[in-house]
Amino acid sequence: MLKENILKLKKANKVYTLNSEYELTENLFKYVKERIVANKKEIEELIKEKEENINIQQITEIFNIKDEDLYKNYKDLTINKNFLSTYIDMPIGVIAVECYDTIETIKYFAKAIETRNAIAISDVEYDEYNVKSLILIIIKEALRKFNIDENLIMILPYEECFYEEFDEVIYTYDKEGNTLKTPNISKKQYGNKNYVYIEDEELRNEAIKNEDTEILKGNIEEVIEKIGKQNAAVIYTKNSEKAYKFINQVKCKNVFVNTNLENIKEVKENTGIFYETKRIIIPIPQEEKKEIMDLTVQKKSIISKIKDLLKKLFKV
Repeated sequence: MLKENILKLKKANKVYTLNSEYELTENLFKYVKERIVANKKEIEELIKEKEENINIQQITEIFNIKDEDLYKNYKDLTINKNFLSTYIDMPIGVIAVECYDTIETIKYFAKAIETRNAIAISDVEYDEYNVKSLILIIIKEALRKFNIDENLIMILPYEECFYEEFDEVIYTYDKEGNTLKTPNISKKQYGNKNYVYIEDEELRNEAIKNEDTEILKGNIEEVIEKIGKQNAAVIYTKNSEKAYKFINQVKCKNVFVNTNLENIKEVKENTGIFYETKRIIIPIPQEEKKEIMDLTVQKKSIISKIKDLLKKLFKV
């Protein structure tokens, strides 16, 4: 059962990271709030039955848009010759949260939507009939409405969560059951390997210039899974969709498109709860340089531009 759930969480996370629609969180939150209000009577009855010291307003306020969202936040944009280099804060992946408090649990539901991580609540008080479960049903309805995999968020019994299967574990209370002011975080560590993925054989001669690295070929999904959480990986491809998928789904510190791994740099580990910093390098045509340099410092602009550049470069 756990393996099946992990696979569902991973799939939901991978697909969601490819969605670059920035208004999606706002639209989802708005719809969730509407559905909570529409189900107010049922929720309040359940709150009373379960003797919860919470109210509808506390729940709906969780789904207000926050200004501090760092999803795909970029920094240190530079252009060197014909390549664009930047650092981007990307979702960690599949996260387990050891939590039982109702309001705290619902906050993590919202964080899954906002940060595009897949989150499983590891619940020591697992109950399929409580306020948390009802709110999750409402959220799953919203996810389906916006064509997002409903398996992005789960509540699982504590005994079914083997934490070594997750990219990160968040502990919200101590061994005595006391709520922690600041959650404890346990992350999977990065490995030291570097990989070269030859997606297009026509680029083999360029790819093999990378020395002392493992060469990978085959299905892109299998390659991404094999790479795992390592130091660096580069894809050699003429396909913009595969390049974009590689950039988003590979969990390495350095992720490149069609450029030598000699450009690897040390990337400091992100100490945040929901994001890891990733350094990417993509090739750009000469005529695009000025437009990129003239961009205002807005993450929407640069991420959109990176997608446009990949499509233009690879003519897909």
